[in-house]
Amino acid sequence: MCGIAGHVGFERPPAADDVARLIEGIRHRGPDDRGIWTAPAGECVLGHARLSIIDLSAKGHQPMLDPETGNCIVFNGEIYNFQKLREECLRRGDRFRSDTDTEVILALYRHFGPDCLGLLRGMFAFALWDASGHRLFIARDRAGKKPLNYAMTGGGLVFCSEIHPLSRHREVSKTEDPEALELYLQLQYVPAPWTIYRGIRKLPPAHFAIFDRTGLKLHQYWEVDYTKKCRISEPDALDALEEKLTEAVRLRMIADVPLGALLSGGVDSSLVVALMAKISSAPVRTFSMGFREEAFSELPFAEQAAKLCGTDHHPAVLESDVESLLPLIARHYGEPYADSSALPSFMVSRNARQQVTVAMTGDGGDELMGGYPRYWLTNLQMRTSGLVPDVASAQYLSALAARFPTMRSLPSRAVRKLLVEYVWPQLRSVGMYADFWNDEERPALLGQHALSSLLPAWRSEWLGRSFEHARHPVDRMLWLDSHTYLPGDLLVKMDIASMHCGLEVRSPLLDHEIIEFCAGLPIAFKVRAGVGKYLLKKLAERYFPREFVHRQKMGFGIPLAKWLRASLRGPMQEILGDPFAMAPLSMPKIAQTMKEFFEHQVDHSSRLWALFMLGNWRLHTKQSG
Repeated sequence: MCGIAGHVGFERPPAADDVARLIEGIRHRGPDDRGIWTAPAGECVLGHARLSIIDLSAKGHQPMLDPETGNCIVFNGEIYNFQKLREECLRRGDRFRSDTDTEVILALYRHFGPDCLGLLRGMFAFALWDASGHRLFIARDRAGKKPLNYAMTGGGLVFCSEIHPLSRHREVSKTEDPEALELYLQLQYVPAPWTIYRGIRKLPPAHFAIFDRTGLKLHQYWEVDYTKKCRISEPDALDALEEKLTEAVRLRMIADVPLGALLSGGVDSSLVVALMAKISSAPVRTFSMGFREEAFSELPFAEQAAKLCGTDHHPAVLESDVESLLPLIARHYGEPYADSSALPSFMVSRNARQQVTVAMTGDGGDELMGGYPRYWLTNLQMRTSGLVPDVASAQYLSALAARFPTMRSLPSRAVRKLLVEYVWPQLRSVGMYADFWNDEERPALLGQHALSSLLPAWRSEWLGRSFEHARHPVDRMLWLDSHTYLPGDLLVKMDIASMHCGLEVRSPLLDHEIIEFCAGLPIAFKVRAGVGKYLLKKLAERYFPREFVHRQKMGFGIPLAKWLRASLRGPMQEILGDPFAMAPLSMPKIAQTMKEFFEHQVDHSSRLWALFMLGNWRLHTKQSG
């Protein structure tokens, strides 16, 4: 796991010092080694900050050159099937100078070009300078676990693993993007391809791009299809899921450094730890983070899972005094980011890094198998939702979902419930952000700066694409969430939270072969009788008691409202009262929202937290120049 950066310029040669500054800005991602490489003709400079995981010797140094072609690569991530791919390359006559997965990618590109991506099983973001083609090839993994941000400059392209250093590059514009602000206020994150900066974009998951003298061209190389269902019995499906997940865990336990797991106490992370314990010859080191407030803390369940799996467990408690973390979060995310679970994610990663360099997580289980309440349809809902033909357009449905927060009268609430519960349950996914700055609230906050058509267009596009790739409402929600919420929020959260301290995090449930397997499963193996993750919980029952597996879902939330009314009240009021930090938002609307929160106990915690994190980010960018 590493940090990568680079600059390609055909009009004028890029400066190696500029790339070195980018690498300095992401040195936390790769504290073990750094390197800079300049192409012989000077049109490409690549930089790398290395976190040594496989082949810790100097042979793994990057940027890594292919002496046969002159190609050069900087790579961030892990290729879990690299040993098998290496053997195939050896049979073709290739020779290797290291034991790294990075060198395997160079060999595969030599043979297959961009098609090599289809052979890779892992998480990755990399840039490869194609010497003979005089072009830059950049790519991101299928699920979007590893980030890659880029900016177009005069005749060139600059890229970096993180946004903040890239925004400091002397040729990159720092102008804020009003579209990104609008999206952030609704979603609590900025979705790809946007960033908060108009001049910087994110390469979307499952995409590669080629930059040459003709410009930048993006291509999607993978998609998951929920329309093709397999015929399989429940016992066979259960055995197949266990076999595939065990293999995914085993592949991710390959490392030349200490390895452990982040154990939340939920079903997904507990199951991953159970499989690790079955494979490992020594007790697995596990790390958990909880709270003093018992209603939010899963520490007792994490400790129960650790005891059952015989792990070397290290629990910790996150106190409400977290103000010192906020500038750190603002700096590392590089743009406004308002998922409050970033706080415990930062702390549990920091604790784990004291003992291990690699940690497993249970990320992805909810989006694979229907773990959120919005997926939990009853048998009656399953039947009624299929009775209405798909005659309504995605644009109409997304506009309908946007109106839900305004439907307050008893008759309109009854109509809303009927539509969402029994006719179009997939509207739950596009309507899941109603408690944030929704379509009713944003215009008052943004005033003349509001972009009224942006969010409806964004929702209708994704909803329409979900109809193309899935036929059942549950599958449509799963497809939509795995393309928006998962890569835009959850995976960004964990990448930044872990890499800020040089911890590599691996997610077995997001192995693309498991994603494809779960997409092909019948709906009844995911949601049955109002219960989500049916098959995954059946598998967990092989390792844990039923009462542990089937308890009420908690999630990784924090006591946000309590903290904002107590220890964080002063800092929040100071930042939300700063016109610079809040521009271009309406100060009267912000004051009204705070008054309702403090004096009338209206739970605006998510909305206020989004403004608080926006202000923290803007003040940090001001201080850092």
